[in-house]
Amino acid sequence: MFDFVHFGTAKLELFLLVLVRASGLFILSPIFAHRAIATPIKVGLVILLSLITMMTIPTPDLPVTDSLIVLAGLAFLELMVGAIIGFMFLLIMLAVQGAGSMIGYQIGFALANVLDPSSNTQQSIIGTFWVMLALLIFLTLNGHHLIIQAFRDSYAVMPPGQIVMAGGVGEEIIRHSAYVFVIALKIAAPVMVTLFLVDVTLGTVAKMMPQMNVFFIGFPIKVAAGIAVIALSLPIFGYVIEKSLNHLNSELGRLLIAMGKA
Repeated sequence: MFDFVHFGTAKLELFLLVLVRASGLFILSPIFAHRAIATPIKVGLVILLSLITMMTIPTPDLPVTDSLIVLAGLAFLELMVGAIIGFMFLLIMLAVQGAGSMIGYQIGFALANVLDPSSNTQQSIIGTFWVMLALLIFLTLNGHHLIIQAFRDSYAVMPPGQIVMAGGVGEEIIRHSAYVFVIALKIAAPVMVTLFLVDVTLGTVAKMMPQMNVFFIGFPIKVAAGIAVIALSLPIFGYVIEKSLNHLNSELGRLLIAMGKA
């Protein structure tokens, strides 16, 4: 005779584990974790994604959980997996913010900060503009599809309740986090090089014509040159975002495989 009670309990446990992993995804991932999306909508999307995922993955052999402590431990590991997936894609936005802060300081917009509603922190004007542009490019490149696909593919190597976190996983995450500085330098390089040449030129003029107030004329020149190069380098900006997204997506696949073999 079919045991409906145990069948329902197993399905409920599976749904809760999938729900927790999806919740971790919505904590850090771009677009889905943005504060512009209302919390009830996020909750509904998490439940919908969990139901669809639970119906598309094979039913695993869940470990025996005879206490709430064991179940809480399994839920924490599931939450960490979802957060790691979202964090890998979030690295692009962190790099864009860092590049914008560097450029804003070089141009002279260090004090002209605005409140970023997504992080509830003060960000430079250039950084805020670049983050908004990066989000649009992210959607154009179907980055949100890549996030959902990575979430679905994670169950191929890490079924629910069968996650083992090894020490090497933390080292891999730290190594990938360092890639933020590489992306930031690639994005900010055209403007930084241009502003450096402008500073060299102004310094030469100051030596040749000491009576000229270089500081007074230098500020509007640097602002004009910086904004002009930002506008001209927008194709490079989109190219770097696309290549970085593809790179981090492939690295995430290798990381998930490594976590599954841990």
